[in-house]
Amino acid sequence: MFNEELKSKNLIVELDSFEKILEREIIIRNWKEIELPSEKAKILAPIDVNVSLEKGESRVLVNGKIETMVQLHCSRCLKPIEYWIDESFEAIYLSRSFEKYLSKTERLKSLDNLIYYEDQSIDLTNRVIESIILSVPEVPLCKEDCKGLCPICGIDLNENPTHSCETEEIDPRFVTLKKLLDEER
Repeated sequence: MFNEELKSKNLIVELDSFEKILEREIIIRNWKEIELPSEKAKILAPIDVNVSLEKGESRVLVNGKIETMVQLHCSRCLKPIEYWIDESFEAIYLSRSFEKYLSKTERLKSLDNLIYYEDQSIDLTNRVIESIILSVPEVPLCKEDCKGLCPICGIDLNENPTHSCETEEIDPRFVTLKKLLDEER
């Protein structure tokens, strides 16, 4: 998958590099596109990640905020639109060695925000990608009342509000039948 190729060494935090709390701003400039469920979106502005990590006895609590701009396409008229992302995220990182101490119920209950790490580093890459994907609307629109495209000829109905196609739309399954009827006349 395309998103698995997105990397930034700045999103990897070494836990032994701070005592209790680490606050950091990370700017990602090398990501050009991100794969969304409906399309690949261009990243138009550097991704600004502000993150705070707080160490506990057996866990690291992460709170972050992401800001960037992506280019999407309107779901109705297909025109490119710019979409500003301003999204927060949080997660709890737990050392893999503590996984065995959690009951099955605890593991399932905390599945959303609980991420295991190994060694002494935490990679925030997946949280950043996930936050961007979740902040984008499922059906992006250039404007709420976008009229879309003519289903027959494809002309933009926003630019041509009085447009109406004169050709009648025929179900492709009946094209052969229509030809037979036309031949009889």
